Amino acid sequence: MKKPVHYILWKTLPGGAESLVTAYIEHFSKTRKQYLYSLRPSENELSTLPELHFQAGYDKNLDCYKAYFRYCRQHRDGVFHLVNSGPVVLLLTLLAGVQQPVYHIHGTKYWKSTLERIYLKTAWLLCGLFPFRVVANSTHSAAVFRQKILRKKLHIVYNGFDVETFLAKRHRRTELRRLAYIGRLHTGKNVDLTIRLFNEIAGQHPKLELHLAGTGNLLGALEAQAAESPYRDRIIFHGWVQDMAAFYADVDLFIFPSAHESFGNVVLEALLTGLPVLASNLPAFDEIHGGDPAFLLGDPANYAEARDRFLNGVAHFSELAEKAYTLGGQLGPQFSMEKHLEGIARMYD
Repeated sequence: MKKPVHYILWKTLPGGAESLVTAYIEHFSKTRKQYLYSLRPSENELSTLPELHFQAGYDKNLDCYKAYFRYCRQHRDGVFHLVNSGPVVLLLTLLAGVQQPVYHIHGTKYWKSTLERIYLKTAWLLCGLFPFRVVANSTHSAAVFRQKILRKKLHIVYNGFDVETFLAKRHRRTELRRLAYIGRLHTGKNVDLTIRLFNEIAGQHPKLELHLAGTGNLLGALEAQAAESPYRDRIIFHGWVQDMAAFYADVDLFIFPSAHESFGNVVLEALLTGLPVLASNLPAFDEIHGGDPAFLLGDPANYAEARDRFLNGVAHFSELAEKAYTLGGQLGPQFSMEKHLEGIARMYD
C-alpha cells in the first residue's frame, strides 16, 4: 500500500475547500490509509468512512501547535495535505520532519494587517528554506502566491466538481423572472450590491424576484437592507441551500460581485447549468468563462460601472442566456472531479 495521507484542516466542517476532502478520502482510501486532523476542536462532518483515523486539537494556540507538532513527529513518514491551515502550521510540519508536505492554496488574501504581514511573511520565508510542494487552485492564485509569498514552482490543479450533477440541470433560460446570488454572506462578497441592482429594475419588471442563498455574519444587515426596499416582498432569503444544482436550475440570472476570489466555484457551477452569469472582472473568473465581456459585471467598487453592465446584460438577456448555455456544455471535462483527483494524486507520488 502507498504512503498514508493526513488531511490537515482548521476545522473538519463542510465548506468550500473542506468539501473536497470528502472526495479525497473516498477516492484514496482504496490505495492509502486515511487520516483526518482538525487543528481546532471539531466534530468530523466530512466523512463516515469507518477506517478513517480522526483526531482533533485544542482551542488555545500553544496547546494546538504543541499537539500538532507531536502528531507530525509521530506520522512524519506520511503525506501531509494541508488543505486549510497557514504558514505557521506549515512551518511546524516542516520542522517536525514530515517528509512529504503538500500545501494547497485556496485563496489570495494572506494577511489583514501590517502586524499579520510581518509575522506571517516571516513564517513563509522560513518555510521557503525547506522542500515542500504547493498546489494552487487556479493560475491566478498561483501568480498571487509567487508575487506576495515565495517565488516557488507551483502545480495548478483546478477545483474538482461533480459536473454531471450540474449538467443534468442545464437548460436555456428564455425569460428573466428570478435574479439570484449564492455564496457566503461576508464582507468582500458585496451581496448588498446585488440588492441595489435588483432595485434598479424591479419597478420595470413587476414579476421579477431576487433570491439570495447562503449564510454568514452579514445576514442581519442584508435583511435590514432588503426590508427598506420598496420591493421587499420580492426579496427571498433561502439560507443554506443543500441542493445547489436545483437552486441554479430554478433561477434565470446570477449576480456575483465578489471583490476577491482565487477561483470561483459558484460561477462555474452556475454556468454548467446554463445559467447566465454577471460576475466581477476578476482574473480567476476569466479562467472559467474565457474573459468574455458579456459575463463581466465590472469593478464592484464602481457602482456606476456595475449598474451599466448589469442593465446592459438585462437588455441583452437572450444573447447572454445563449452564451451561457453554450459555454456550460463545454466546461465539464476541464473541471471534472476525475481530472482534479488525477492532479492531486500526482502531488502524493
